[in-house]
Amino acid sequence: MMRRLIVLLVNCLVVVLFSDSTVNAQLKPIARIDTVAKSVYADNLDNIYLLSDRDELLKYDAKGKLKWRYSNNRFGKLHSVDVSDPLRVVLFYADFQQVVVLNNNLNELTSYSFAKNGNLLVSVVASGNNNSLWIFDRSANALIKLSSNFTEDIRSANLFQLFDEVVDPKRLVASDQYVFLQRKNDGVLQFDRFGGYIRTLPVDSLSDFNITSNEIAYFKGNDLIRYHPTTFERSRQKLPVSLPIKQVAVGNKLIAVLTEKAVFLLSDN
Repeated sequence: MMRRLIVLLVNCLVVVLFSDSTVNAQLKPIARIDTVAKSVYADNLDNIYLLSDRDELLKYDAKGKLKWRYSNNRFGKLHSVDVSDPLRVVLFYADFQQVVVLNNNLNELTSYSFAKNGNLLVSVVASGNNNSLWIFDRSANALIKLSSNFTEDIRSANLFQLFDEVVDPKRLVASDQYVFLQRKNDGVLQFDRFGGYIRTLPVDSLSDFNITSNEIAYFKGNDLIRYHPTTFERSRQKLPVSLPIKQVAVGNKLIAVLTEKAVFLLSDN
């Protein structure tokens, strides 16, 4: 109980320190992709990826030209796509406990079944550095880092010890310094690169978010919001898109905005 109280006090301090500012640079539309999709992703080379209703992954260049396609109907519904490493796109099929890794041309590099380990029940997966993977194991209620050959490298404490409940994860994202675990009902948990819990970030009710240069980016209404999880500085930028926004993906210099009818590519340069 005392540990949980300390966690709550730290989170309250985070909210108090949280600052806000407006970015004056105006985003400019540079291309439009007239493809209906259910998800959009962007890597740090400004390649854009769309996931179709049939779980086909489409890769476009920064000008909106289609370059590569990938589809796989062997493992059921595609649960997540991680393009944080453009040379190593990580796909996770939760129903079959299967991960597939693609190269930059969306050809298969390798695959691995977590079902080989009867003690694992993986719910979310993220790409890590040096060809590693971060996973959340529901059976152990813990974060685990796997090396490039899928052997365990790092394991966090059982998160039940911190929150007095089983964590129900929605999404997992890793940067060079941090790992972010989005809970389905209660904000984003921030961990260090060794799986040590740092804090719960005050970003409740997010449908989606991006990690760029250790900043978190997400949209609210027609605003793109970025904030730094250590300085707690936050900025807002208007998205010049009139259609209702479903999702936003942030690359290096490009921002991809997904709507019901098309994807709009924006730039502030």
